Amino acid sequence: MTKEKVTLDKIASKLGITKVTVSKALKNQPGVSEALKKQIIELSNQMGYVTRKEKPIQTVYKLGLIVPKRFFLEIDDFYTKIFYYLNRECALLHYTLNLYILEPKEEDALNYPLSFTQDQSELSGLFIAGEIKSDYLKLLLNLPIPIVAIDFYKNNLRLDYIVSDNYRMGYFTTNYLVEKGHHTIGFVGNPNYTSSVMDRYCGYFRALTQHGLEIRKEWHIVNNDESGKYHFDFSLPDQLPSAFVCYCDMAAHILLSKLQINGVRVPEDVSLISFDNTEISQTMVPALTTMHIDRFEFAEKALKRMQWRLQHPDEEAQFVYVNSKLIERDSVKSLSDSPPLIPDTDYAIGER
Repeated sequence: MTKEKVTLDKIASKLGITKVTVSKALKNQPGVSEALKKQIIELSNQMGYVTRKEKPIQTVYKLGLIVPKRFFLEIDDFYTKIFYYLNRECALLHYTLNLYILEPKEEDALNYPLSFTQDQSELSGLFIAGEIKSDYLKLLLNLPIPIVAIDFYKNNLRLDYIVSDNYRMGYFTTNYLVEKGHHTIGFVGNPNYTSSVMDRYCGYFRALTQHGLEIRKEWHIVNNDESGKYHFDFSLPDQLPSAFVCYCDMAAHILLSKLQINGVRVPEDVSLISFDNTEISQTMVPALTTMHIDRFEFAEKALKRMQWRLQHPDEEAQFVYVNSKLIERDSVKSLSDSPPLIPDTDYAIGER
């Protein structure tokens, strides 16, 4: 015969008290005299009441991710993948993550996306992915919630930033080309477009200067406009360098198409190296040699930083670096008979 389950109601009925009083006594909460509490505990033991273990209370956060449209929809899958991984990690913790696409007009007019306006009072924290204009970032900093910036930084604003070490990567990729025997090297990208491009250009500039190589204005190509849209309305120099450092995979893809249209072969005539290791770098012909930047690590470290910041709102802001490594494919031709100084394709640029 199955033993009848002992409940709080049955204990309360035996003593002629309420279920709430029994519950308080068994949880050792205030509001019950010591004598009655002792009586309740003794009776519950006699009746064989099994205390139900309380589940630990888990804090559930509602977070937001705001991305300028030029980065999320119009170039490649870099930020799309970061959102995918970040959303997945949030779901595992039972957090919600709302995505807000910032239109150019909204950014210029300092207006919030409509959906963000509706949700902002419920948000616990906000991620920003992709470099946002300074005035708009200052607008967001007025919100009474923590903010974590992903893949960009502003030197004049104290904020938690999750970034790759673009300066060192720019230096490394350029130095890699030099070790492959390239002595005429151009750059593709507008250094003033984002902090990432500027740092990659500065690394490129340092490597060439260190090796005593020429930096020629005509070897600097820009194939996207201020809104981030790529175009073919650029001219190739009359005398091409032997290689280009391209600020991202899509910029390299556009340059490759322009070169091929003009009968220039890659890598036989011109070598290309790039950054991000997005899907397009693998589908290009030839496949692109590029720096792999771990988008899952971006998402993971951004979420950990947000969790920390929610618990430590007054602590100092920090830069958190993600790892990167070179992926060698088919777009770089070696012009040197001597082996490169760094032959390991898993050479990593890590956090500091």
